[in-house]
Amino acid sequence: MMMTSFMREIEDYLDETGTKPSSFGRIVLNDPGFVYRIRDGAECRLSTIEKVRSKIAELKTSSAA
Repeated sequence: MMMTSFMREIEDYLDETGTKPSSFGRIVLNDPGFVYRIRDGAECRLSTIEKVRSKIAELKTSSAA
């Protein structure tokens, strides 16, 4: 359930901003394949989820300014 919600957050951000999955992965984790692996069902650590959520919030704040 947590991964489904997390993936939805990422997909929503990508849709809202028009960011490519590889660009998002590179910006957030320096890993262009991150989104593709999550889409394929990979799990990730809670610390990674928190880092990604934090970065999304930061990016949203900076784009709103």
